[in-house]
Amino acid sequence: MKIFKIKPDYANWSLMAADKNFWKTAFQKYKDLFALQVMYPTWEPPVLYIRDPARTTRGAFHGFSPGTFAYSNEVNESDLGEIIERSGEILPATFDQTGEKCYIFNCTACYNCLNRSDSLLDTTPDGTVVTQVKKYTFHADRIGDCNLFKVPETKSIEIYAVTGRDEPEDEFYAQYHALGFTGLKFEEVWSDEVEVS
Repeated sequence: MKIFKIKPDYANWSLMAADKNFWKTAFQKYKDLFALQVMYPTWEPPVLYIRDPARTTRGAFHGFSPGTFAYSNEVNESDLGEIIERSGEILPATFDQTGEKCYIFNCTACYNCLNRSDSLLDTTPDGTVVTQVKKYTFHADRIGDCNLFKVPETKSIEIYAVTGRDEPEDEFYAQYHALGFTGLKFEEVWSDEVEVS
């Protein structure tokens, strides 16, 4: 089993809310924006624009905000869209110039699986808040059914993907690559596989 931290590929589009008050309103409405809180029932789909279209290219996935990602209608209608939906809620949005649909993934699957004693963590002086994970160690048996998930320590800023425990057609990491999608980077942060030298 391997665990990857998912990050946007900044060679591809990053999206911004066209309404300059979007973030202020969202933070007032949702206490923990994109940090495990369900938002769909009161979500108002934002209009989004491409931050730097001259120096970036279109991908299937787009950077949007820490702890989440946006993606195209093509992804939503694929097998990968079904895998994403199992791990959280799908929030609709549109592109400003074309009115084309896109989606924002709000990951609500969270597992208390970070092995804090064997990981290397930076914390606040009182040790209660993790500010950075420098070396990851996980309790593999604590990871639930979803293969996209968050951990309590980094719930506002990170999404993780697990691979190597389910059939490839059921795993986000495997299907992303098999279907040839672009726009994300995967940083391997942990493996329980023994390296043979």
